[in-house]
Amino acid sequence: MHRRLVNPALATLSGDRASYFFRLVEQVERDPRTQNSANLVYLVLKETIPFLPTDLEQSDLIDRVFAFTAANRVRFNKILFDPRYLENPALFSEVTKEFVLAVLSAALDQHQIIEAEAAKKHAANTYRFSWPDYDSKNPFPYDDDGE
Repeated sequence: MHRRLVNPALATLSGDRASYFFRLVEQVERDPRTQNSANLVYLVLKETIPFLPTDLEQSDLIDRVFAFTAANRVRFNKILFDPRYLENPALFSEVTKEFVLAVLSAALDQHQIIEAEAAKKHAANTYRFSWPDYDSKNPFPYDDDGE
């Protein structure tokens, strides 16, 4: 029943993003933590799916959704029971944009770690030559006439 909240956001996706988020929502449906706050979890997903990256592991993103929802439950309930929410549903996104920023920051951190590891690997295979080599007894180019 609660999945209907997120279906419009899923319908706008295509390709890899669609399959990523369809699988994510299916995992959320099976997660026992959904029992306590299904409406909030699906509302957060509905608001944030269009802006979330697909780089993070789904299990990590799901954990982040549940943690964010639990940490902001009071704020969400305050908005949902505010009469202004009926006139302006964008009030909910004032809180969910914090979640999007946190996820984007985590994805950026992950990319920086991956790039740093790749740079270290590349640097290990990089050789550097410089001239003049003051420790060498042979002038450049090396004297091969003696052979």
